[in-house]
Amino acid sequence: MDNTTSIILSRMITASRTVDVIANNIANVSTPGYEATHLESAPWIDRMRGVTAPPGSSTLAYTQAVGTWRDATPGPVHQTGNPLDLALPGGGYFTVQTQNGPRLTRDGRFGLLPNGTIANASGDTLLDPGGQPITIPPQSGTLSIASDGTISTSQGIIGQVGVVTVTDAQNLIAEGNNLFRTATAPVPSANPNIVQGALEGSNVQPIVEITKMIQASQNFRMIAQFISAEQSRDQSAISKILGATTS
Repeated sequence: MDNTTSIILSRMITASRTVDVIANNIANVSTPGYEATHLESAPWIDRMRGVTAPPGSSTLAYTQAVGTWRDATPGPVHQTGNPLDLALPGGGYFTVQTQNGPRLTRDGRFGLLPNGTIANASGDTLLDPGGQPITIPPQSGTLSIASDGTISTSQGIIGQVGVVTVTDAQNLIAEGNNLFRTATAPVPSANPNIVQGALEGSNVQPIVEITKMIQASQNFRMIAQFISAEQSRDQSAISKILGATTS
């Protein structure tokens, strides 16, 4: 494979990854608390040591996908009327207990399990500041959740929703279902600012993402056409060389 094709292939791989990231954003445009991700790309320079450089150049610049970064801008908050729908417009994360251990999420869609614990749609229980499941006693009546997470009924305070923050949200590892794993211990939020009866929407901007998808798809097709043309040119050159040597 020649240098030209190698360089273009590196750009094609990055373009394909860009399409995948944008498609995932579009797929989660209606997912509560979803934070859009964006691809970061950068050139990778080959200094071509110990080889003869092509005319006019001593380096080859490839393209590589360095990684993705997460947009932590809060999404819009919509009232739902469900007392166990919770939003975090000021930032932070809820902690839920999964089969693989505690995980963080900004998806505030919660409900009651038959045993009285508060959980998400997957059955992962919502944890309090001490890392324990929150259980609502039977016949508790109307629940009131204050901005600091305190859960009250007509009988008094019965628990508190835990909200945590992380040092660097970009280091969170996405595990699907809007859940994140963190390598460092999160810390309790000093000001949770929980909104009861509401959900934070995705911060994905549909029109922007669709426009980016169109541009990325066109870029991918253009690169694919260039590679196809380059392969045809190489094949034509080989055929002419072989024809000249046999004549």
